[in-house]
Amino acid sequence: RSVSWHYCFSQNEKLPIPNEAIDSSCAQVNNDSNLLFLYDKYYYHLSEKTTLDEETKFAEFSPRLNPLHALNQIIYGAPGTGKTYSSIEFAMAIIENRQNNQTPQTIEQRRELMTEYSKRVSEGRVVFTTFHQSYGYEEFVQGIRPNVGAGAINFKKVDGVFKSIADTARHNPAKNYVLIIDEINRGNISKIFGELITLIEDDKRLGELNQLSVVLPMGEPFSVPNNLYIIGTMNSADKSISLIDTALRRRFSFVEMAPDATLIENETLRTVLLSLNTYIKKELRSTDLLVGHAYFLGKTIDDLQQIMNKSIIPLLYEYFYDDEAKVRKALECLSGTDCVIDSDYSGRIRIKKSEKSRD
Repeated sequence: RSVSWHYCFSQNEKLPIPNEAIDSSCAQVNNDSNLLFLYDKYYYHLSEKTTLDEETKFAEFSPRLNPLHALNQIIYGAPGTGKTYSSIEFAMAIIENRQNNQTPQTIEQRRELMTEYSKRVSEGRVVFTTFHQSYGYEEFVQGIRPNVGAGAINFKKVDGVFKSIADTARHNPAKNYVLIIDEINRGNISKIFGELITLIEDDKRLGELNQLSVVLPMGEPFSVPNNLYIIGTMNSADKSISLIDTALRRRFSFVEMAPDATLIENETLRTVLLSLNTYIKKELRSTDLLVGHAYFLGKTIDDLQQIMNKSIIPLLYEYFYDDEAKVRKALECLSGTDCVIDSDYSGRIRIKKSEKSRD
């Protein structure tokens, strides 16, 4: 049968114990001295070749000069402040090498942005992933997967999302690449990044003054190029900023997305949000647990009952640890609207249209 030959020997070079496997085209080597010799000869041969290739790639990169964007940044804020929404604008600004557009977008402008974003995703310039409790190093960097074929099971090496986009970026130094990590604080950072947490630092990137590389568990040298940007999003209500892994915090810059009532067109809804957040901030002494403007965007006063019952009130119960008295106090923000607390309902607090508004 046909075989693939790997040439690691020089002419007239022999095994330490030359009698083993003599006169055989295919044989199992069992002698310890021969096994060690072959291991060093074969694997170090490949390792040296890969390292040379890696050094060749180093020469293609140069330090970033006057960069517009941070290599690693986390967009954080309360629920409904548009963190994931904004991450797409941040990513496209990096791809197009321009400043972020902070002005409100029309529906048509957003549609155009999303069309361009989808194009970049299909090209592999932008990759989106979401961290969760079971997310690990194998999904993010590299792991092995079972491969069933011809009645036998073997394992194959599979690159994760981070290594895949890093390799692509390394081969295209003239272009920027972006990895968006939604809910970055929900994952175990030490478990997911592993030894790569050092490589994502600005000055440790490929092309920078203190560039570093590591050898992955599979034996492959790896570095993170300086044209790969990481954008994380974090819900500040889910976990306090102070509890974020120190190693992660030190390597990322943080961009706050605060509730912006000016984006709400309806004046009554705008007043409700401002009043509600004023009470929450005073009661909880924190801005991490505010209510975002996204709940009210594109809504009218007729939508207020549904917004409160299905989105805001459940959030308030969570914020105030099921303290009904505080939830009732927070709902004083509805003063001046046609919504009141439904006193006839026996379950959790909910609101209804007042009798006067029905008339």
